Amino acid sequence: MSFIIIIIALALIFDYINGFHDAANSIATVVSTKVLTPFQAVLWAAFFNFIAYLIFKDHAVANTIGKTVFKEYITLPVIFSGLIAAIIWNLITWWFGIPSSSSHTLIGGFAGAALTHAIFVSFTDGSEIPALNTIIDYGKIGKIIAYIFLAPIIGMFFSIFFTLVTINKNLWLKVGLLLASCVVIWISFMRFQHNKIDGNISKYFKIDKFEHDLEKVQGELSMHSLTNDKKIILENQKQELENQLNDSKKSVEMAHQFVSDYEMKGSKYVAEKIFN
Repeated sequence: MSFIIIIIALALIFDYINGFHDAANSIATVVSTKVLTPFQAVLWAAFFNFIAYLIFKDHAVANTIGKTVFKEYITLPVIFSGLIAAIIWNLITWWFGIPSSSSHTLIGGFAGAALTHAIFVSFTDGSEIPALNTIIDYGKIGKIIAYIFLAPIIGMFFSIFFTLVTINKNLWLKVGLLLASCVVIWISFMRFQHNKIDGNISKYFKIDKFEHDLEKVQGELSMHSLTNDKKIILENQKQELENQLNDSKKSVEMAHQFVSDYEMKGSKYVAEKIFN
């Protein structure tokens, strides 16, 4: 019980550090240009952060952090070590003024702690080291690493475009660029919305769960220290999971036929079409 209290205290400390480490970056521009005072900027940022949560009620980033490590390896020591690592790194980057994301730090801390914990337990028990893809989600972590490098480049191209729009003295060209950017933003938003719906449908039919369970079973099958009975059990589990995954994919494909009706007729109509 005392260990849990310590972890909760560490989480609060991390949240406090995140306040002056990451949150300060969001108001740096308006404060440095004297558009708002620091006090006004903090109130402004806090208000809109709260309103954004009330409107969207989405924990997408938190869910991504939580799912980078598979739940079998999320233990109290792993959470403790991940938080300690994230706090230390945040303080180091803050002290030296190095831009660094607390979310990325937390993901790295949890992933490293889970890998170390799994390998250490294997050594102490004398068992075989589990496959790494059964400990951490390579797909999610790969995307996170990719966007660490892509985000500054994407931001640079956007800034180049909007600078050209701002300094251009040709009114018609400026209007054309603005209209073109609005069209691109609208198309991107619609694509994002459809992808979000597709993702929710896949989650409903447990595609991610079956893929994860199947990957875990395949990882266990790759171990050399398996008895024949254990191997037969795992082969049966693999076959059952493959069947469940195929059935879920068929349900998702059927559901996609009615996604276009979602905006006009609502979720109830789509659900009735899928399950009737």
